[in-house]
Amino acid sequence: MAHPRPLSSALVTDDLALALELADVADGISMERFRAHDLKIDSKPDLSPVTEADRAIETYARERIGIERPDHAIIGEEFGVVGDRNATWRWVIDPIDGTRSFVRGNETWATLIALQREGESVVAVASAPAMRLRFHATLGGGAFLNGRRIQVSRIADISEALITHTAIRGFVITKQAERLVALAGRCWDARGVGNSMSHLAVARGTADIGWTSRANLWDYAALKLIVTEAGGRFTDRSDDDPVLGGTGISSNGLLHDLVLEATGQASGRSS
Repeated sequence: MAHPRPLSSALVTDDLALALELADVADGISMERFRAHDLKIDSKPDLSPVTEADRAIETYARERIGIERPDHAIIGEEFGVVGDRNATWRWVIDPIDGTRSFVRGNETWATLIALQREGESVVAVASAPAMRLRFHATLGGGAFLNGRRIQVSRIADISEALITHTAIRGFVITKQAERLVALAGRCWDARGVGNSMSHLAVARGTADIGWTSRANLWDYAALKLIVTEAGGRFTDRSDDDPVLGGTGISSNGLLHDLVLEATGQASGRSS
């Protein structure tokens, strides 16, 4: 796949600054309601939870982007598409990735923000305020955690690898549980830490393989750029189903082909 050319430094600076500003406000909204006894929680049609914080973050982001980038499209988990979904420039937002963790008071959730040009992410921010972690990346500019550059691990032997993954239930539903168990059995260890933390762990080198059973564009858009700019690879199958999405697999690159074979995902959008 041809990758878009890196943006000018001025444009990257402006767009990254906006993405970081959105994350700052999102952090304030989410942390104010995190572990609140009166948190309002509803169920979406797929029975997954959505909170007042999810909606407030996405509402703010849409309003701010509408002012600062009125010609850009917006795709968000909670409120769908504003503008042309296939526009040259579009923002992709997951206000709280890991809402189940959020509502139970666990820290493994994050706000994900990406700016895409012609369908490829060029700016990405992943903010996990309960863990005091802020990741960002720009196309051709590297990936960073709390301001320090990060890179993937150099583990090349599957028997020495740590795999992180999303909920077992998702793998059962998508009939991938046996493959997960088989792959995990070949690894040094395995941990279930959710979508964002699985792939961000790969980006920072604290895990070697990340596997999400099934998710959508907004779940992967920011994470893919952060992983690839840290030197890893990411296979995105979110287009497999327009409603349910598809699997997402990240790695340090050295293990990627082996992992794709083991997971039955030898083809797909990969970087």
